[in-house]
Order: sequence, then C-alpha cells, then structure tokens
Amino acid sequence: MMNFQLEKAKILPKENLSPFLEGVRQFGRFIAPVKKKEKYVFSEIDDVSKVETDYVRTILPPKKFILGYLRERFEYSPEKMEFVENFKPQPQVIFGVHSCDLHGIAILDAVYLKGENPDPRYLAARKETILIGISCVPDDDCFCISTGTAFPDGTSWDLFFTDIGDSYFVSIGSVKGDEIIHSLDSLFRDISKKELSLYKKVTAEKKHLFKEKNIPDLERITQVIELEYDSEIWEEEAERCFSCGTCTNTCPTCFCYTSVDMPSIDGKVVTRIEFITSCQYPYYSLVAGGHRFHENTKERFRNRYYHKFVGYPYQIERFGCVGCGRCQHECPAGIRIVDTLKKLRGAGDEEEFGKITNDIHSA
Repeated sequence: MMNFQLEKAKILPKENLSPFLEGVRQFGRFIAPVKKKEKYVFSEIDDVSKVETDYVRTILPPKKFILGYLRERFEYSPEKMEFVENFKPQPQVIFGVHSCDLHGIAILDAVYLKGENPDPRYLAARKETILIGISCVPDDDCFCISTGTAFPDGTSWDLFFTDIGDSYFVSIGSVKGDEIIHSLDSLFRDISKKELSLYKKVTAEKKHLFKEKNIPDLERITQVIELEYDSEIWEEEAERCFSCGTCTNTCPTCFCYTSVDMPSIDGKVVTRIEFITSCQYPYYSLVAGGHRFHENTKERFRNRYYHKFVGYPYQIERFGCVGCGRCQHECPAGIRIVDTLKKLRGAGDEEEFGKITNDIHSA
C-alpha cells in the first residue's frame, strides 16, 4: 500500500510567480493587493501583472471579501412572512495576505464559527475562500511582534510565501493548499538544505526589524486596562478623537454592524441589509428610549481598547488586535494605539519603578 504524506513546503522560483498566479485563478475569482495612487488595496483583478508583493499594508483588510462591509441578509414578504436567503458565495482566491491579516481572519473565525450556532453566511464564505499569504517587512506602525501575529500560525490559511531572495519558501497549511501545489507541480521544486537554512535565517531576522519605541509591552495589558478604567489618559487621548470610525473600519478584527429593512417600491418585498458600522460613532450605542451606553467620546474611545484587550481575551482567549498598525497609520487625528497603551502602562515611570525595585532588594 502506498503511504500518502502531506507536503510541508516547496520552493517557488520568483520567475514562476506569474505562471503560479495565472494557474491559481482556476480555483475562483482572483483577489490580490494592487497599488491605488500612493496606497494599496485588495481588489479583484484579471491581470496578474498588477499584483503587488512588496507592500506594507492595504487601506482595508481582506476581511471585506469574507465578512462584507455591506451585505444582503435575506428577503421576506410582510404579508406571508416567508424568508428567502439570497446569499450564494462564489469560490475565491485571496493572494498576498500578510500574517497579521491571516490572524485577523482566524480571530473572526473564532467569533463567527465557535459554538453550536455558527453564522451560516460567514461559514459559507469561508468555505469558498482560499487564503495565500506572503511575508513582509514591517514599518514604524507595525507592532505584530507584540501581539504574536508576525508569523502565520494555526490552520486559517492554505499557502504562505516567504521571500528568501531568488525564490519563495512556500509553506503548506491545508489540504487545499496541497491540492494547489500538486495541480501546479511543474512550477515548484523540493527544498534544499541551503534554502531551509535561509528560510530559518530570514524568519529569525524579522524579529529584529521592529524598533523598540514602536512596539508596546502587552504583558498583563488586560489587567492594566481594567485597573486604569478611571484613568485621565482616556480623556486626554479622546480629546483628539473625531469619532470618525477610521480606526475600526480599517481594523482586521472589528465586526460591529447594524441593519435596516429596505422595502420594495410596492411594499411586497423587504430586504434586510447589514452593514459594518463603528462603536466610535455617537449613534451606535443609542437604544430605545434615547439611552446611550456610551454617552461621550471618552467612553467610546475607551470601549474600543476594552474590547480589543479585555473583551476578546475573555471571549476567545486572545487579543482582538493583530498589530497591523492600520488604525494609527490612517487616523486623521494622529492618535497612536501604541502610545496610548504605553501611557496606560506608565511607560514613563521606569525610573521610579527602578528606585522602588532597588529599595525592595536592599531592604
């Protein structure tokens, strides 16, 4: 009997990247990062020559092709109260996803698919999605090394490309990924010892590309934030906040949404529309009777940090932040989540802490 062994990794020479991208299109609509003026976006494309592999971040995360920023939930007849689901996801390949965004999708998986009643719409979209990641070089807004998301992990992705110079070291993360490799087998070759060593060196060196001043210390951050609930820092930071929602709309893990019912002109059919919104909007916490759970900017600002670093750990046992840096990179007010976390921790009090420590040890 022949023993079948799932491949762990392969080598793709860079000159074979374009043929690979052409070949992978057979698995569904093709989505990849492309340049848009001075920034980058994930977009459905037909011309693989437009694919950008050397980018730091896109404006919006790839979650928009799985969760959807605007989606029809169902239709119903007000007279008969018959409900019809219209959602039929099509197979799709999302190429060029960075590790932080892969972790972002894994977090959404934990939110939407855990428990006895997984979200059927999200589940259907995930089943039809192939995720192909690619390595990156961090900039001053990246802090994924702190959140533990700088490298791919788990089973939320199918293939991951690591740049090792003239080639890509292609890690295989799923049976579907293995199927893709075998279908395009002529483009790949086996790994040599030299290439394996180079891969280890490249991944090890990435840890040293992050500057200490740009990354927060997240040890015990859940307890720190809970203890600093009444800190004046929330007010100080919120004074600059426009409540524009840029931070949450660009976040790979935010999923707050609202819905409206849109009747047809004749009133015979009503469509339930869901769309992504933001906990930073003044109207979001408004409920019947005119009560607001978060009455002012400070409360809304604080709520976001609580959800990321307190709520998520209690709910899914991991932070709701992947360190992609989009929120602080895109914030029109220049608010940096890293700086806020450092202020809450008391990053400027090291000297005083040192004195206390010395006193304890000398006592």
